[in-house]
Amino acid sequence: MTKTTAHTHSEPRYEVVWPLGHRARQSAPLAPRLDTLDGKTIAFVWNHVFKGDAMFRIFEDAIRERYHDVTFVDHPEFGNIHGTAAEEHEAVELLGERLAHKGVDAAIVGVGA
Repeated sequence: MTKTTAHTHSEPRYEVVWPLGHRARQSAPLAPRLDTLDGKTIAFVWNHVFKGDAMFRIFEDAIRERYHDVTFVDHPEFGNIHGTAAEEHEAVELLGERLAHKGVDAAIVGVGA
């Protein structure tokens, strides 16, 4: 943003540019939805920002009200997906392997702001 001076205005005026760039990647098709959560294992994956841990407890309680045979794998099992550069890269690189190792059917990913 650059400042420009206009003699007809008493306050400065600013030129504004559009902040959005071109899409780097096209959308991919979504995975099919699960018919039920009964008998499924759900992972909580979190970037350790804001209140993901508190929200996961709320989600878990709500899911357990509807589905009685569901297993949850808590976020520490998968690492911090937004930590130091090395920590984040390792957690993201190993995420698929860790999800598979735990037999995860679905994941709730918390990315706080």
